[in-house]
Amino acid sequence: MREPPLPETEDADLLGRWRGGDRAAGQQLFRRYYQVVSRYLRNKVSGVVQGDLVQKTFLACLHSASRLRGVSSFRAYLLGIAHHVLVDHIREVQRSAAREDDRARADAVDDQILAGSFTGPDAAVVRKQEHRILLAALRRLPFKLQVVLELRYWEALTDREISEVIGAPLGTVKTRLRDSQQKLREELARSDVSPELLRSTVDTLDRWSERVRGGLGALDGALDGALDGA
Repeated sequence: MREPPLPETEDADLLGRWRGGDRAAGQQLFRRYYQVVSRYLRNKVSGVVQGDLVQKTFLACLHSASRLRGVSSFRAYLLGIAHHVLVDHIREVQRSAAREDDRARADAVDDQILAGSFTGPDAAVVRKQEHRILLAALRRLPFKLQVVLELRYWEALTDREISEVIGAPLGTVKTRLRDSQQKLREELARSDVSPELLRSTVDTLDRWSERVRGGLGALDGALDGALDGA
């Protein structure tokens, strides 16, 4: 059973203790927020890279000198770190592609990151035809539009929290959310979908995203075992 969210002051206290050398506090934060970070990264990079970036995110959180003052939530704070880790990874991939004289690959990474790489436990929650189509359409959106949709519908973040995660002004977030929903409808219009699905894209995305969030719960036991054996 998933534990209820920690009060924000307790999250901050755990982080402070972890930074002070309390390994158990760090494990507690990791247990609680592993799924959040993993879910954000899992559909943008391959499984091996995803695990590496999850570790980098938590290590960056540990070694960061920044405090939680002024942030909306610890989850938004941590996702902000994950976002920067991901962007750094993308830029490194781009630089590597450029060094290999493959600019087409570098440009593709920026616009549409591993669009066809959706695998793993989440596949179980997109068995229905309309959900597979919806996911494929989402993956075809430019990266910056994918991100705001996922943060809104998968993580249920507010506009302000999304702004904090991606480091963009609130007005930019609102514009991207509006544009991303419109672009998603346009992508769906090019797919073999029913008029009903096209008209109810946002409602469908709401229901589907709830299933995505719940679909990772099976990882809890495996994660607990790994941590207990560490």
